[in-house]
Amino acid sequence: MQLQRIRIPAFRNLRDLDIAFASHLQPVAGAPAEVQPKPIRSHALIGQNGTGKSNLIEALITIFRDVDLDREAAFDYTLEYSIRGHAVRIEADSAKQKRPFVWVDDKAETQGHLLKNRELLPAHIFAYYSGRNERIEALFQEHQRRFNQRQEITTDEVLSGATLNAFTDSARVLDLEQDLRKFEGKQEKDLDSDELVELRRIQLELKPFEEQRAQFLEKAEARNRGRLAQLGDDRLRRLFYCRGGHSQLVLLACLLSDDLVFRKVLKNLHIESLESALFVLKEPHRLREKRRGGKFDEQELNEGDRRFWYARGNVVSEFLDKLWQVAWAPIEQEATKQIDFRGRSEKQKQLYLFVPSQDKLKQLGELVGGTDSFFRYAEGAYIGDLIDEVRITVKKRDEHGGKVSFTQLSEGELQMLTVLGLMRITREDHCLFLLDEPDTHLNPIWKLRYFDDIEGVLTSDDAALAQGESQILITTHDPMMVGSLKREQVHILRRDGNRTVVDVPDEHPQGMGVTGLLKSELFGLSSTLDIETERRLFRRNELFVKQPRSAEENAELSRLSAELADLGFSTADFRDPDYALFVRKMAQHRRFRNPTLTPEEQADQDAIADSVIDEILREEDGQ
Repeated sequence: MQLQRIRIPAFRNLRDLDIAFASHLQPVAGAPAEVQPKPIRSHALIGQNGTGKSNLIEALITIFRDVDLDREAAFDYTLEYSIRGHAVRIEADSAKQKRPFVWVDDKAETQGHLLKNRELLPAHIFAYYSGRNERIEALFQEHQRRFNQRQEITTDEVLSGATLNAFTDSARVLDLEQDLRKFEGKQEKDLDSDELVELRRIQLELKPFEEQRAQFLEKAEARNRGRLAQLGDDRLRRLFYCRGGHSQLVLLACLLSDDLVFRKVLKNLHIESLESALFVLKEPHRLREKRRGGKFDEQELNEGDRRFWYARGNVVSEFLDKLWQVAWAPIEQEATKQIDFRGRSEKQKQLYLFVPSQDKLKQLGELVGGTDSFFRYAEGAYIGDLIDEVRITVKKRDEHGGKVSFTQLSEGELQMLTVLGLMRITREDHCLFLLDEPDTHLNPIWKLRYFDDIEGVLTSDDAALAQGESQILITTHDPMMVGSLKREQVHILRRDGNRTVVDVPDEHPQGMGVTGLLKSELFGLSSTLDIETERRLFRRNELFVKQPRSAEENAELSRLSAELADLGFSTADFRDPDYALFVRKMAQHRRFRNPTLTPEEQADQDAIADSVIDEILREEDGQ
């Protein structure tokens, strides 16, 4: 999955947006001929607040949500991407038709074609937001509703009993089948002529019923397959919003896996092994309401699991039942639970299932089919309102050592764990990861290596690219996050009147250093100094070039020079006549003293500095 281009005439504060995503980094000049272009997985969106970075993330989620739900387009757009060897272009133009136009490999198709051929869509769209964003969360609600509904369909619920009985309750069919039973165990060669005639008559009369029944059952099964396809995968939905509870499940997936990348993630967090995990299950709200209202029907009671409040589906049979098998003695209780910050509470039926060791966790993983299946089923139970929390204790390797509760892990550790763990779990799919400021709680070391860690997670063990090709789009304000990227991976959003302009930097951010990045076109700071120190420098230079100066101005210059010297700014540079002349001439241009400069102002400042230097050099040469 690789986004190639998106154009949006108008969405929220985005206007006339047109952004192209490079797919490969070209070899450097002079590289051997056999060196191939390197695929680009990661892109960063930067820009000042209010330029529309988060709105672009929201727009992409909305586009894929509406396509996957077969809805009308919410706004006009053109989206181009490649996936599994196909080129897909989706163009929404509400003036022409409500649903978007679709082309696959330059052949006109429909939105329905994408739904029938879902390999043309990303396997999953993951969204991560560092804080709480209810507007983004709302975009995922319908997929969560369908996901929960899909989980309620049991493996035996292909056809209902009423459907199966429709062709067996007929009195004539029952009579014919009864007559046929007297020929059981006999071969035709042993029958006399009258018996053979009677057998042929029964078979001939039953044939239309059997053919009609086979056709009906085939259509019913096709309808059921269509229903399941519409509701989606019962283990992981296409649109996935990362929530706080996911970090607990990702940690358990890492702990039960022998995958080298998972082990590296844990090593970076100084986590050695699992001490214990207490799964706190709860009666889902929907089942609690049915129980209180006496609304369970006979099928739900027969198919539901009494241990889990008559919940049913694959999450129950393939995960919770296996969890029950490995856990120590289950404990049931009714607890009063606070449900929001206002202090409102409710009584909940809860079930405690205690996994006492890493060995028991691995046994659970084997029973459910491996690490990926464990996470998908556990996540299904969490979204399905069956898991309230998992109280995890791990053995952590640090200067103190010992056991550490999951709640004692930092926000930064949980962020890294969740994002990198989810990427590894879905590495063989073609996914789109949309991460809005995932660096909020990270320390500088983790920020600097963030994209390198992503590459490691999405690369297979033999150092070749994994089978799935996922793409990551990140918004950030932090120069450390983009310091390892090439220019083709960075997109600078800015406002130009009513338009949203997207620029690619002229130089590679890689190698600039933090100060260089902040003062470059990427962030546009005129200086990396604090405002007060910068004010003192400007004033000192202004006084230095002024001739003549009053006694008060001389005193002020002496005071400022002493204060700045205490901060490490020496006046010794002014002894260099060329430098002193440069300062005098540049001090005349006061318009560059704003905290931030536009690209045009930066270019003007560079041009003026170059002209001043040229002027000084000409004076030295006597020209």
